[in-house]
Amino acid sequence: MTDGIRTSVMHDTFRENFWVRSNDLLMGAICAFGIAVFGGTSQAENHASAVLEQFCLDCHDQETQKGEVNLEKALATQPLVKHLPLWRTVIARIKNGDMPPREKGTLPELEKRQLLEWLDQEIIHFDYDTIDDPGYEPARRMTHHELVHTLRDLLGVSLNVRDSFPTDLSGESGFDNSANTLFIQPILMERYLAAIEKAIEQAIPLGHSPGSDSIFSTHWPSHPHEEQQAASAMLANFLPKAFRRPVTENEFEEIFRLYVESRKRGENFTQGMRQALTGSLIAPQFLLKVEHHPPTYDAYPVGSYELATRLSYFLWASMPDAELFNLAAQEQLTSPEVIEKQLTRMLQDPKAETLGSLFAAQWLGFDALGTRIRMDPIDNPWCTDSLMQAMKEESAMNFLALLRENQPLTEFIQSRNTYLNEELATFYEIDSIKGQQMRRVTLSDPRRYGLFGQASVLAVTSSPYQTSPIRRGEWVLNALLGTPPAPPPPDVGTLSEAIESNRKLSFREKLQRHSQDSRCQSCHREMDPIGFALENFDWFGRWRLESNGHPIDAKGRLPSGTRFEGPVGLRNVIIHEKLDDLARQITRKMLSYALGRQLEYFDEPAVRTILKAFKSKGYRMHTLIQQICLSYPFLYKRDPIPADPQEGPLAPGS
Repeated sequence: MTDGIRTSVMHDTFRENFWVRSNDLLMGAICAFGIAVFGGTSQAENHASAVLEQFCLDCHDQETQKGEVNLEKALATQPLVKHLPLWRTVIARIKNGDMPPREKGTLPELEKRQLLEWLDQEIIHFDYDTIDDPGYEPARRMTHHELVHTLRDLLGVSLNVRDSFPTDLSGESGFDNSANTLFIQPILMERYLAAIEKAIEQAIPLGHSPGSDSIFSTHWPSHPHEEQQAASAMLANFLPKAFRRPVTENEFEEIFRLYVESRKRGENFTQGMRQALTGSLIAPQFLLKVEHHPPTYDAYPVGSYELATRLSYFLWASMPDAELFNLAAQEQLTSPEVIEKQLTRMLQDPKAETLGSLFAAQWLGFDALGTRIRMDPIDNPWCTDSLMQAMKEESAMNFLALLRENQPLTEFIQSRNTYLNEELATFYEIDSIKGQQMRRVTLSDPRRYGLFGQASVLAVTSSPYQTSPIRRGEWVLNALLGTPPAPPPPDVGTLSEAIESNRKLSFREKLQRHSQDSRCQSCHREMDPIGFALENFDWFGRWRLESNGHPIDAKGRLPSGTRFEGPVGLRNVIIHEKLDDLARQITRKMLSYALGRQLEYFDEPAVRTILKAFKSKGYRMHTLIQQICLSYPFLYKRDPIPADPQEGPLAPGS
């Protein structure tokens, strides 16, 4: 039988087995959350419900759902904070007078005040101490990045196969490791099989024994009579690493049988081991991250091996190493002191670079540079792939230094140090850097200090060939600070044709005229000054003094009354007025990334606990990492209660 036929036969067999087993695991691990029903209603609640029904439900009930807003469903869901973003928008709309719309009549001032007071109590001042739920991480596949990194660390091979995979989508968390997006389609399984076979061919080449640093070198047979025993020993060593936990006897026998059947077909030792290894790496136990489920609906601690896996995929986007496996086997990862020691070690490992290249890049959006955002190289020969790569590396390396050196969060915004090579330095009009290697540089120009001077984020927050103060302002408020402006009213469009065509006006003057509409002012009065503070940076992050022949006005005034100018002034605003917002946002984002799921209302107590410790240590970054890994949702989980009360808890091991 040829290699091609063998591969096809084996692929068909394992594809069928994979779908049966993985679907069992996924269906067993994913349940619908039940809706908690709270008895009793207050007079204020009855009044608020009546007001909302009178003024809002005509357009936003179950049937109509204008603007895809279903307030009828949101009102029936308790507690209301389960739909926190929706209710925050409702509060902003009512405060600004956008809702109800004018044709529905004016909401009387007394009723408006009483409604807002009730929403404030139910939403803004909700008592989270009544919540005890660490959340639930369903079974999901590895991301493409995680798969490639895991094959590298498991087999000792370097693969360049991510381009052959379809792009991983980002979930509501903003990260591609979010469980609600990590499905396996048949075409993806085909690509995975090809990548796995390529990795195994590199790890154990035909006609040669593995290298001395290979996971297989210790047990490689020197004589034919040793081959059966060697195969058993190699798989006994390999499978617990591949499955990231001890394997059962049945799991071992199933994989070992592939080797035995291969030898019965007349294939040699290397071919037999390739069959067994391929079988193990297309198994759900490898491709999926699945955690044990005891038969209970109470919160329970994550197992030692599962905790080792959570730590490694958070900090490294890859599998645990030998030290983590050993600590898990000894049940020592339950100790906070041991976890803190491991975090210090793991942050210094080169694999922790993914916290910059994946976490920071996806949070701040600069991962799009060079893929979704790039310039035509014919019209823009200066915009090379190497320049865009250096731009991304600058931001990733700065963020990684922030973590590794335990810097305070303020350095994220105002650091004088950055990372440049000659091409990027020349782009910044810095002449002293030679060579293409990225190196640490102390800047002399305060306009380039910190995040706001980095071309990567300036480029991804611009429009093609022109800046967008609105987009940059919204990015600072929403992505960076987690305080998004309310969505624009549905009937407010872009600049009017008369304003847009007036060449005598600068863009800022045009936007100011547009924002004179009272419905627009509430968002633009905070968003626009922030965006215009960065207007001296062009659409790819180069410094300039004019735009379309008009001098740039980078002065701004926030609703608080604070006046500032340019990127230097904006930095001061963030540090002196918005630092707590930034700290809360990075806490929420990093916790979401660590858990591999979007945060829910019941995660708020953990966020507050982490923030309290984070702030008490001067917002030092090691404290943030430590507190996330010692948090309730990271160390515990709770299976969802099914909608059907006849269904029992998930079976152990499911």
